[in-house]
Amino acid sequence: YDGGNGKSCVKLKKKWTTPKIDEYIHGDYQSANKDDYLLYNAAQRSLDKTIDALGRHRVEENVKLLRSLQQQNDEQCASKVTMPCPEPDDAEKKREHIRLVKESCYFSDIGCGHACTDEVLADYGEKEWASITTSSYGQG
Repeated sequence: YDGGNGKSCVKLKKKWTTPKIDEYIHGDYQSANKDDYLLYNAAQRSLDKTIDALGRHRVEENVKLLRSLQQQNDEQCASKVTMPCPEPDDAEKKREHIRLVKESCYFSDIGCGHACTDEVLADYGEKEWASITTSSYGQG
């Protein structure tokens, strides 16, 4: 669903293409947008150099941590967030739904679940701080 306009929910259709569209995307479209592809490839090379400068292992560990936090967030917050769409048909339930959406999201369907995400990150921060302060690092 897309509720981005804040007025109604629109069920999104599964994407599909025709063979003619696929042919265009892999042919004329790419040549017509060659400058965009050059810019993308330059940015990709620059990112690779930055990752190498930081240390590929270090970046991979941080990506692993980010994915773990995203999974934790999904598991802990999915049942606590009310998304704008789909809306209930019943008028009474719809009013309650709108109230819960206003609590869950910053605006329309933007930032939904922010409060729960803040909790997940605060919990991680407390655990991380506890592991630093209780380790033997610096003692001895």
